[in-house]
Amino acid sequence: MGLISVLTPDSDLELLTVCSMLEARGVPFFVRGAGVGSLFPGPMQVGSLSARAIMVPEERAEEARALIADFLATPGSSR
Repeated sequence: MGLISVLTPDSDLELLTVCSMLEARGVPFFVRGAGVGSLFPGPMQVGSLSARAIMVPEERAEEARALIADFLATPGSSR
């Protein structure tokens, strides 16, 4: 079982919202770079060192992407 990235969130709010949605639906996830991203806060982000990605098991990726697409299509979402 491999993990694949389904979203690189633009903000902490987007990260927390999507993670909460996945958790509520029972979709396992991992946030790659969760600890490292906070080392370089503010406007001077250091590319991949600051980037966080929400990872899910390959077999649940389609489900996760559908949930994320619904969220991003909602008026008032963070994107």
